[in-house]
Amino acid sequence: MKKPSPLSYAYAVGRIRALERKLISSAIFREAAEEKDFSSAMKIIFDAGHFDEDMLKVEDSDRLDDLIEEEDRKIYDMMRELLPEKEILSIVTQESQPDRVLGLAEETGYVFIRDYLKHKIDLGNLKILLRTKYSGFSAETFKRLVMSGGFLDEDVLSQCYGSSYAEIGEAIRNSPYLDLWNRAIDALEESETFVPLERGIEDFLTAYLRKAKYIVFGPEPVFAYILAKRMELSLVRLVAVGKLQSIPVETLKQRIGETYV
Repeated sequence: MKKPSPLSYAYAVGRIRALERKLISSAIFREAAEEKDFSSAMKIIFDAGHFDEDMLKVEDSDRLDDLIEEEDRKIYDMMRELLPEKEILSIVTQESQPDRVLGLAEETGYVFIRDYLKHKIDLGNLKILLRTKYSGFSAETFKRLVMSGGFLDEDVLSQCYGSSYAEIGEAIRNSPYLDLWNRAIDALEESETFVPLERGIEDFLTAYLRKAKYIVFGPEPVFAYILAKRMELSLVRLVAVGKLQSIPVETLKQRIGETYV
C-alpha cells in the first residue's frame, strides 16, 4: 500500500503534543491510591487529568464503567479524525489481538507500529508460557495458545516448555525480556503472584510507546497516544475500584505501573 506523506499528519501530531501534556503520571495515581476514600482519590486524578466532571459523582463501579466507556468512545471518535489511514485505525482498534493485525501492520510499512505488535506477541507468549506451565497444563495446551509473529520463535518457546524457569530465561537471554522474566519468576516462587509479570509487561510496552515522542511526523505519535490514553483509563478504573472495594493501599500501589508521562 502507498503511504501518505508524513506531513499529512502535521495537524494530528500537533494536536497530540498538546493532549500529551494532559496525561496523568504514575506518581499521581500512586498519590490517589493513598487517599482515604474514593472521592478524595478521584479528585486528585480529576484535577491532574482531563475528564468529565461526572467522574467525581460516581458511587459504584457500574456507573464508573459507563463513564469509562464514554471516554473510550471519545478516543475512538478522535482516532477516526486524526488517522486518515483506515489500516492504522483497524490496527489500533484490534491492538489487543496483535497476531491478527500484525500482517496489516507489515503492509503499512510503519516499523514502529509493527515492532510494537511483535513485542506484544512476545510478551503475551511469555505470559501464556508462565501461566500454563505454573498451572501444570501440557505442552500441547501451550502450543494451541501460543501466538505467531513475534521476535521470539514460538517453536523455540514450545521446545522450552519442559525446561526449568531458569533454563527458559537462558533461552531468551539475548532478548529484551530477560529481566522481566527473572522478576516474574522471583515473585512467583516467593509470593505466588503474577502481579510483577503483568506490571512488567505493561511497563515494557509503555516504555516502547514513549519512543513515539521523538517522531516528528507520521501516525506513530497518534497511535502511541491513543494506547497511552487507554492505559490511563485502565489505571483510573484500577484506583477507583480499589477505593470502592477498600483494597489495601500497598496492594493497590503494586498494581500501578509506569505511564506515558
